[in-house]
Parts: sequence; structure tokens; C-alpha cells
Amino acid sequence: MTFYEKIIQELERAEQSLSTVYSFAFRFRDEALFEWDELEEVRTLTYGEAQQRIESATGALHGLLSDYPKGSPIGIYLPNGPDWVTAFWAILRAGYRPLLLNTMAPRNMVEGCLKAAGAAYFIGTETFSGATGISPATLTGADDYCDWADEIILCTSGTTGAPRLIAFDGKAVCAQIRNSGYVLKHNHSVASFVHGKLKLLAFLPFYHIFGLSAVLLWFSCFGRTLVLLPSLSPEAIGRTCRLHEVTHVFALPVFWNAVADQVLRAAKRTGQSKKLERGIRLSLALQNTPFHGLGRILSRTVMQSVQKQALGTAVRFCISGGGALRDDTLRVINGIGYPLYNGYGMTEIGIASVELRQPAKARMEGSIGKPFPSIETDCSGDTMRVRGKTCYTALYRDGVRIAHDPMEWFDTQDCITAKPDGALFFAGRSDDMLNGQNGERISPAMLESAFGSPLIAALCAVSQNGEPVLVVEPKQRNAYALAALSEELYEKNDALPPAYRVKKILFAEQPLPLALTQKVQNSAVRRGLADGTMRVFEAGRTAPKEDTFSEGMEEILPRITDTFREITGTDDITPDSHFRYDLGGDSLTYLSLIEQLSEAFGVTIDPSAGTELSTPRQFAAYILKEGER
Repeated sequence: MTFYEKIIQELERAEQSLSTVYSFAFRFRDEALFEWDELEEVRTLTYGEAQQRIESATGALHGLLSDYPKGSPIGIYLPNGPDWVTAFWAILRAGYRPLLLNTMAPRNMVEGCLKAAGAAYFIGTETFSGATGISPATLTGADDYCDWADEIILCTSGTTGAPRLIAFDGKAVCAQIRNSGYVLKHNHSVASFVHGKLKLLAFLPFYHIFGLSAVLLWFSCFGRTLVLLPSLSPEAIGRTCRLHEVTHVFALPVFWNAVADQVLRAAKRTGQSKKLERGIRLSLALQNTPFHGLGRILSRTVMQSVQKQALGTAVRFCISGGGALRDDTLRVINGIGYPLYNGYGMTEIGIASVELRQPAKARMEGSIGKPFPSIETDCSGDTMRVRGKTCYTALYRDGVRIAHDPMEWFDTQDCITAKPDGALFFAGRSDDMLNGQNGERISPAMLESAFGSPLIAALCAVSQNGEPVLVVEPKQRNAYALAALSEELYEKNDALPPAYRVKKILFAEQPLPLALTQKVQNSAVRRGLADGTMRVFEAGRTAPKEDTFSEGMEEILPRITDTFREITGTDDITPDSHFRYDLGGDSLTYLSLIEQLSEAFGVTIDPSAGTELSTPRQFAAYILKEGER
């Protein structure tokens, strides 16, 4: 019996409560709960040190809120880290119910959640009307106190409207943790480690069901380490993964799309696109052999140089959840040797499934896996219904707690089909589904995947006047870039079967509205198109011409000139200043200039291609004329 299987068996026999989860997690006193870097020095906080903080905070909270009724909600408005975990467990141990607040939500939404839960207090450093803030710095120096509560309250992401407050009791939480045993049974690579350590990137916020259940609770019950990020910038994420040798990365589709785009841009910038494609084909072939373990090792060897520039060479297991993945993202991430498994869940039902088959071709089918044994699913209707031990046990409305039987059927409103072998496939939200030209229902997720491109910031497929249209937020808005992107999108549209083609491709003049999970809110886009509040214009079908190329010069030339100033330290620069003769640049600073411009505009700048590149105007012409092809 493995270390993990033994813990799961012990958990099954123990009392199914949040106090049990706490006792399981904090028995690994000498293991590192958190790891981060500070001033280029790696810092850690052990489970034992965290427990001391929690016990002190529990006593302080009890003394501070002696008149606040036990069982009442207390909000947590903090980023991932020691203070969040301290607040979470201290609230429960003091006899209160933690309300997990989204730190990315608008202020009025946070205040609405506090009011709906009836929470008079929250732990955090911000101020919100209707509730009193408690600084985490004040929760120290007190003797321990314990009077366990047994419920957690989460806020839904607001993807389909106003957030709802969903609660889970200890039994439901324990059932979710025990699902990790099912994952382990069907895919042993989830227990992979490097240099004796298993380290999970704490990218997902703990207030989200995915971050709470599959990151914090699953892994802390096994005494594993969570690696904290200094920021969410791509550079910080990559550096952190490489420095700390992160082995597990669980994230949303927007994260994986960004990693895939970064890999493709880097290959294009260095003229290695064909080499990357050959490596991906070889890597996937190795991962599809019957000897999965050996195939994964060999694929990592083949793609080692790419991994060193991405998330490092230690990554062993990855999950995407929270929405549909682009097909090209699945191929690129798995192809560079990061095994990426697609999953599914909702705030109301917890983490419900994850694809666990080990051949790469199975992972790239797009399945979200088979349902976990804790739930029962019904896919016989238009939308999937779910019931089971991991479903929510209460909801809060207007300060009132309303009990819910988890064995009652819950309609997810998600269009999900089940194959004969039980594998589930996500098509989209029921109210987002589109009608094709032949009347067939079309998945917006499928269409969005077909049109995915590194040149797009966000996109969504919606219905306008009963016909499917694609709304795109471009990354670059100069005329030449828009014309090039239009040509690419219409080529992809023409390649689709006629019944699945969109009627129009529209460019949005402003950023598309996002839910708190960073998914585009299709319903908001539909409303914006219908009432005219969303400004769009139709993409043209013609290829980019020299006149559109010239128009784009006005937009990017100032940015390029600013880069010249930064590199050379010279303020007096015109569009025709020569890098070497006018500005005194040398070969080393020229390479730095090319690197910065290549990264800023996502292009491969090759000065050996016969084009003189010495002035800002010459670089602008090259980027516009060649970079978007």
C-alpha cells in the first residue's frame, strides 16, 4: 500500500468533518506547507509553524468576537498565502464559518456577498461597507481556543450572473478529498516527485472551488508543498516554476493558452518553428506507446530545451479546469512534455471529473474524464444533472441559510455528453449553445477552439439574429495586423464544414467582458450586441495591402522609438535615427534591442534576411510587413 493510499483509507475510517481534515494536514509538522522566494532567497513555512499561527489566531479571534454568535459567517478577503490559511482554519476552530471572498471581484459584489451571507466581519486589510475588517496582523499572541464549526461558504464565479453563496459541510469536503484516491488509482503519475519533493504551484486562488479542493485541501492532507507566486505575470510564473522545481500545475484554460502561445512565439522569434513542430510530433508519438512511463521520460528529454524556457523541467502532472481548452493548446502543452489532463467542476458540485488516461492521444480528445465515484450523473437530457456526496449542502440568501439535500438532482445547465465508456465531453452552457445553418446545435467552445490564435486576446462565439457569429478582441489593432488576422480567421472558417461556419467575424473595439474566472461572458456579449452597447465592426475578407501596412506605422512607431531610447539612453531620437551611427549603439545593445522588440510585438526579427534594420522606421516596416504573416 502506498503512502497516499494509506492516508485515504485512514480518512475513510475517520469522522467526516473539517476538524478531521485539519488533523490530517497538520500532522506533517516538519514538511513545508508553503515555499516562496524573497530577495532571491527561498523561504519556507512548515505545517508545524503554520499550526502555531492558526492556534494563536483562533484564540485572538475568539477573544475579539466574544459577542458574535457562534456559527456566524466571517469573510476572508486575502491573497493566497500563510495569512489566508491561518484565517481559514482559525475561523473554523473558533466556531465560525469562513466565507471565501473573491479578491478579483468588484467592490459592490464583495459587499453583496457579505450582506447575503449575513457576515458582520471579514479578515483582510480592505474596507467594505456593512462589515468590519479585522487585520490578520492583529490575530496573534493569544492562547489557543477550539470550538469547531463544520461548514465552508463559497461564492460562485458570476459567469452566468450574480454570484450565489454555496456551502459545504465537513462530510462533503471529506468526500471531495477522498476523490483524490480515485485519481491516484487511475493515474499513478499524479504522485510523481522530483528530488524527493512534490510541489504544487499555488496559482489557483483558494477562494475558488478548484483552488480550495484540488490544490489546498487535496495536497495539504498529504503534507505536500504549495509554491507561492510573487505576481501573476508570465515572467514571474515561469521563473517561479523553474526556481522551485514545481512538479504539479493546476490552472484555468486562460493560463494554458498563454503558455502555449508563449512557446509558439518563442519558436517563431528564434526561427525554430519547424524544429518545434518536429519535436512535438516525436514527443507525442513517444507518449502514445504502450510503455507510458518510458514514453513520458523520453518526451521530456526530447523537449528539454523548450521546457527550460517555459515552466521548467520538473513539471510532471497538469490539470486544466473551468472551461474548454483550445485544441492547439492541448497539443502544444502535451507535445512539449507537460502531461495536461482536462477536468470539470462547479462551485455547486465540487470537482466532478478529470481525464486520467495516460496516452497523449486520449488526453487530446478533449474529454473531461469519467465522473468521480462520489457523484451520479444524468446526461439523458439537454443538460447534465448531478447528485451525490460532494454536492453542496446549503446556500445563503439575504442572510438566511437554506439547507440543501446533496442527493437531490442539480441541473448544471451545462451541455455535456457521455460516451459509451462513460467519458464526458463538455460542449458549453445551455444558454450559450448556437444554432447552425442546418438547425443543428453547435458548441461555442468547439467553435472558439477552431479559431484560437496567439494573435487573439479573447474571443467568443454567440448568436446574433439567430445566426452564429464570432466576436474577437485582437491583441494588435493597427490596420495591417487586423487585415492579416481577418484573413487567417476567414481561412479557418472556410475550412469548417458548412453547417458549422460562423456567419460573421466581428472585431470588438473594447475588451470583451470577463467573468471572475477570466472566461468571456457570452451572455454579456450577446446583450451588448443586441442593445448596441458593444462597439464592433466586421472583419474584412481581403488580404492586407501596402496601404493598410502604412496606416499601422503611426501606431507602432512611437513604441519602437521608446525602445530605442531605453536601450541607448538617448532622448533625442527621430524615426530615422541610425542605431549605430547616430546613437552609438554596439553589437551587444543591438541584440538586446532585437530581443525586446521581438518580445513586445510577438515576431521573429531576423536581421540576416537581407533587410536593413537600423532605424525605428525600418524596424516598424519589418514588424508590420513580416511579423503578422
